[in-house]
Amino acid sequence: MGIISGLVVLAVAFIVGMDGILDEWQLFQPLIACTLVGLATGNVGSGILLGATLQMITIGWMNVGAAVAPDIGLPAVVAALLVCGPAAISIKNGIAFAIPFAVIGQILNVFVRKRIVRFIHQADRAANAGNLSKMNRVHLLSLCFQGLRVLMPTLLIMLISPHYLHHLVNQVPVVVTNGIDVSIGLLAAVGFAIIMNMTIDKHLWWWLLGGFLLAVASGLNIFILTIIGLVLTIIYIWLSSRHPDSSNDSGDVNEQDDFDKELDDL
Repeated sequence: MGIISGLVVLAVAFIVGMDGILDEWQLFQPLIACTLVGLATGNVGSGILLGATLQMITIGWMNVGAAVAPDIGLPAVVAALLVCGPAAISIKNGIAFAIPFAVIGQILNVFVRKRIVRFIHQADRAANAGNLSKMNRVHLLSLCFQGLRVLMPTLLIMLISPHYLHHLVNQVPVVVTNGIDVSIGLLAAVGFAIIMNMTIDKHLWWWLLGGFLLAVASGLNIFILTIIGLVLTIIYIWLSSRHPDSSNDSGDVNEQDDFDKELDDL
């Protein structure tokens, strides 16, 4: 890997680390981060395949309250570097490396969050003094530490010899790699099931069942099925807008009447 490619990978790692906190452009998502690393290293196909697999695994990872979920950006960048970079390990082994790096990223995330508390107090003092430029600098400085959280481990991986990485991968027993391969499928299914449980309702289950039966019976590829699903979705939304549910309207009227009665009582 050349110097320019290495600098681009480090820039991607830095931006991914910052965006993992901002949640602004979603660049830390594995599908995007792995694709960007694949573009930087000249191996876009492997980056997309790795990112799609990691995306299904991490799709249910989210912070709940004060609990910090396993990191997404760091394992995506590191795994993409190992798969698409000079080491050129397999996607299965790349995902095997991604899982422990997700825990490492989680630990580093908590460590950085604790250390930048002092910057929050500086930002508060700057806000009280009306110094908005200083407040912006403090926020950007804290973001830089989050960027370094992903950049530094990526740089360390880049300094390791690809031959040593291959030797390290070969030392892993076959039973472990096979177990990881099976768990990848399970994690992807669980992540997708979590998203389905959060978004789907009883009116959409029939569409899911129909799409599954169509995919199995027809043997069409995913692109054709996506086009069919998009067309059916547009038709369904168009028909729903032309024939709104009258029961919902009556329910809204009844609720409005009850609300007006309560106002009159007051």
